[in-house]
Amino acid sequence: MAENQLAFLVDTDRCIFCRSCVIACKLENHVPDKWQRNEVVLIGPDQTKDPAMFPVYMNCQHCEMPACIAACPVEGKAIEKRESDGRVLIKPEKCDGDRFCEYACPYGAIRITNVKNQYGFYIVDKCTFCVHKADRPEDAPGGNKPACMTKCPTGALDFGPREELLARVEKEGREMIDMDTHGQGPSNIFLRPRVKRAGWKKQS
Repeated sequence: MAENQLAFLVDTDRCIFCRSCVIACKLENHVPDKWQRNEVVLIGPDQTKDPAMFPVYMNCQHCEMPACIAACPVEGKAIEKRESDGRVLIKPEKCDGDRFCEYACPYGAIRITNVKNQYGFYIVDKCTFCVHKADRPEDAPGGNKPACMTKCPTGALDFGPREELLARVEKEGREMIDMDTHGQGPSNIFLRPRVKRAGWKKQS
């Protein structure tokens, strides 16, 4: 991971599937109706688990070894991972719209758009952790945190240095969901939901 890798902490216990995060992102980043940068997905159903289904916030994972960068065929790459904070960012001026990055991402984080760059290529788009807010002071209008996090009504999303978030998880004794199914080292942290159904017993 980058030395100061940033990440989301997703608390599945708190998510109510309202999708305020999705709308906040579209408004903050001027994302047109044709696509979006994030989504809330339902994990399940599995009646042997408790809960059988639960909502999970899903966006770009800003991976340690991003498949999107590896798949990009453009000379010099149209996607980069910043060493300063671990953000994975698209360089629109270099994108040729071949969509290899979109197909390579196992998290469905990258979408082709109907926006063309100066060379006439349709470019791809994804979450940037609201990079345009990164250099603002915390008390600036709109703050310096991603819009999705600030508009979550239940506090299901937190954002900051990954190591600090991991320390909080350890302190609270929460269990994490392993989302690294493809060996890319996703940065975001997902907390496993706790028992929700009164009287529920695991089936043998």
